[in-house]
Amino acid sequence: MYRYKLTQTRPRSATARNLQHQLLTYHDFRQARQDHPLSGLIEALGQWQAARLRATHRDLYSMPRYQEGLDFLLDDLYAPRNFTRRDDDFDRIFPTLVRLLPEKPLATLAQLVELNLISQQLDMNLATALHRHLGVTQGDMAQLSYDDYARGYRFCGDHEKRLRQIALVAGIGQELERYVANRALRMALRACERPATMAGLEELHRFIREGCRVFRDMDGVHELLARVVSRENWLLEQMLAGKQLPERLPPELAEPAH
Repeated sequence: MYRYKLTQTRPRSATARNLQHQLLTYHDFRQARQDHPLSGLIEALGQWQAARLRATHRDLYSMPRYQEGLDFLLDDLYAPRNFTRRDDDFDRIFPTLVRLLPEKPLATLAQLVELNLISQQLDMNLATALHRHLGVTQGDMAQLSYDDYARGYRFCGDHEKRLRQIALVAGIGQELERYVANRALRMALRACERPATMAGLEELHRFIREGCRVFRDMDGVHELLARVVSRENWLLEQMLAGKQLPERLPPELAEPAH
């Protein structure tokens, strides 16, 4: 919808040009995927994966300190959701972003856009593999076994892209944690809430504000990120080695019972 906002802007820095490239690539992918014949299966796969993530990290989720942080990581960063409104907001205000924002926040936004693109590409590829090789349909997803999920993963051959996805989740989380320590930024977020709503940017503002709030309240997001990243990397290696996706983590990766 707002592609012209991206193409008509001439960024002055390499960081801004990278953000422009990521937004254009993501915009074109979203447009091409609108009429995908497996869109229902892709959406059902996203819901299955969100449930899988919560089951894998149930021990962390049971700890009050981590609950909201995990919700943000799994719902807003890792697991797929319909971010059409937020994504359109990014395209629409791109000229303003590159004019006003410092380099570091621009780099973080570029990472976020890349993460959204990779996550949706991975879902589309995995849904296609499950359907083509195992005959999985949208109606089958609720009963999809961990073994068939791992088989679909190996059919895709997207291991490096999966590792990149996990690294981006960790990197964005760490950057948001740094931002919450910036008192001026917190005040600016509060001051911008009404103007953002009036400009139709409430979803984008909600994402940034909510991420900063939950990470500030958690006080130590790096510990949570380290646990999640090490676990997800281990699971990927297990599937790559020809094993099924385990339903429970080994003792050395699980949080000790209290």
